[in-house]
Amino acid sequence: MASDIKKFINPKFIRTIDLGLMKDLFARHFGEDDLPVTFDGDLAEIREALKQYFDAPVTEWSEGVIADLHRVAELGTGEGMQIILNEARRQGVVLYPDPEPDDEDQSTSKREAKHVALHTYLHHHGVFEAAADFQALRAPTAMAEFRGPERDVQADLTEDATARFRAEMVQLLEQDLRGQYCRLGSYADDEEINLAVSHGTPIVTTPVLVGDQEQIIPLQEVKYAVLRYTPVEGLLRIGGVAKARQADVAELFAKHVLDRSGFFSGKDARDLYTLDPISEAGPDFAFDHAFDERILEVRIVAAAADLFERDEEEQKWRHVRSWVSRDASGAALQHFRGSEVRFGRGWRLGEITCRVFFRTETKRPAQVTARLKPPGTLAFRRTRFEKAVHALFARNGLEKDRDAGMVVDTAE
Repeated sequence: MASDIKKFINPKFIRTIDLGLMKDLFARHFGEDDLPVTFDGDLAEIREALKQYFDAPVTEWSEGVIADLHRVAELGTGEGMQIILNEARRQGVVLYPDPEPDDEDQSTSKREAKHVALHTYLHHHGVFEAAADFQALRAPTAMAEFRGPERDVQADLTEDATARFRAEMVQLLEQDLRGQYCRLGSYADDEEINLAVSHGTPIVTTPVLVGDQEQIIPLQEVKYAVLRYTPVEGLLRIGGVAKARQADVAELFAKHVLDRSGFFSGKDARDLYTLDPISEAGPDFAFDHAFDERILEVRIVAAAADLFERDEEEQKWRHVRSWVSRDASGAALQHFRGSEVRFGRGWRLGEITCRVFFRTETKRPAQVTARLKPPGTLAFRRTRFEKAVHALFARNGLEKDRDAGMVVDTAE
């Protein structure tokens, strides 16, 4: 963690950063008369003083400065800068108005990603926080999915509802030693409701070397939990939450945001996917993607089969061993043909990983790698092809028909 910050505050950063930004950063944590660096005088001397400050061991840095730099580093990348610019446009914020004519330190690199992130963090904090939320919403690859028993259940994102949700989230975080910091950002995206919950992590101690001595510094990062709810489907996706807490967070969302306590606690709430169509077809299964002209090819690059045997004494099935096949060409399933795997005879297909190739305006197709592990995991990086990936699995019978289950429940 300390080494990451050292890489962020590298010599090039010190040579080119807007000194006004660094003064503002230090002023957040020191009094005007107690700044560790004097920002008046010769520019070269100021940069040398900054270099000396950051050359010192991290244990001598301000803990507040360390925390701020961790936040800035999250968005101090090319991708992060684009998210910041998009959010600034959305909010109608001009990040850089016309420069003052007497600005003596108009560095040509002020528009580099690190500098933009720091400028936005210090002077347009609302834009920065929203950009950090959007980055978090895009980041999770494995999201837990909870499906309610009804469709078209609307979310209540009023201030009272979200305040109650946040208050109980704080209680959960405190139980897991994550502190009381909790910020909630809510965003509507087409037919989906997105919540980004930034929170603290358990304090960790990191050893750093000071000369020939080892010292310990405490650090607490900011992490994100994301919730994505589709009212028309009654479907909630949760990312960035420990598996043991996912059901708790889903219940808080149902209780406060949907006003439907227990909405995601039904026996079928996590039973969303199946690999039965592939098991029935065997090694010759191939995805049908003709319904979407954007999809060029679907390759099954990995598959795992599990052997179970019935333990009559304990009256339950016992896992014996697994057989994993990988083939980047897309023939992973076909390798089962010459193996001991025989689906339906104690062997069950446990999961598959496929690579979906999408036609784009460039010469190279876009790729999305998705891992499906029933009953409730479909993991892939959320991109502009997210809906197409879900449609691909649904059209090939790998997504369970919730309406059929509802009909059975009604009849019973």
